[in-house]
Amino acid sequence: MSTEETSPEPLDVTAAFTELGRLSFDDISMEAMLQRVAELAEQVIPGVAEASVSLVVNDRATTAAYTGKLALDLDESQYGRGYGPCLDAAVGEEIREITDARTEPRWPGYTETCVERGSLSSLSVPIPVRETINGAVNLYAIEPDAPDDDARDVARAFASYAAVAVHNMHLYESTRELAQHLDTAMQTRAVIEQAKGILMSQRRCDAAQAFNLLAAASQRSNRKLRDIAQGLVDGVSRDPQSPNQGASCQVVTRS
Repeated sequence: MSTEETSPEPLDVTAAFTELGRLSFDDISMEAMLQRVAELAEQVIPGVAEASVSLVVNDRATTAAYTGKLALDLDESQYGRGYGPCLDAAVGEEIREITDARTEPRWPGYTETCVERGSLSSLSVPIPVRETINGAVNLYAIEPDAPDDDARDVARAFASYAAVAVHNMHLYESTRELAQHLDTAMQTRAVIEQAKGILMSQRRCDAAQAFNLLAAASQRSNRKLRDIAQGLVDGVSRDPQSPNQGASCQVVTRS
């Protein structure tokens, strides 16, 4: 959404907070959640023309969500310079405000860009996620002194609700990813154990020797050990009664 388009109808603050609290992690991605945070910020906080959400991960800043090109351009102008209110808010975890970009002495160069682009005031409010991930909700206004005292209070409260939602979403996604990794690891272990059993039976060797045969085949063929094991298990499973089933482990036992 650009500043030239019609702004959405203002949303009741309580309704916005309720929506943030009710977002279902099963039905929404982190990207979609951050986009909704930006949209709600624009609708809820008085005087805001466009909003964005900046994330700083391992010292690399990106705009994860935005409601218009003005917000995106001003965010990226700060990233390119390596300084600016949204970066200071995210990393320093303190509110940063520009009341009038025409007279603001901090962040030289960036404030000139704000004036050129038509944003004379802004407010950046931190939304800490976790130790290595910091964020900020950035609120851009057209007029000077647009975020008044009431707007600042709403912005602080909004950011606190958003921080909880984003933190919980990140925790949920991290837990889900860990569970997927563990499931893959268990499946990998199972197929390797099956392959070892086949080799122990066919080669009359112990478990350590069977594993060494699999590892050696993996190195020779430059394939993952799991894939070698899966191929061996699949070969035997296709025709377990075949007198030629020993051919299924040829790649493994070849010297």
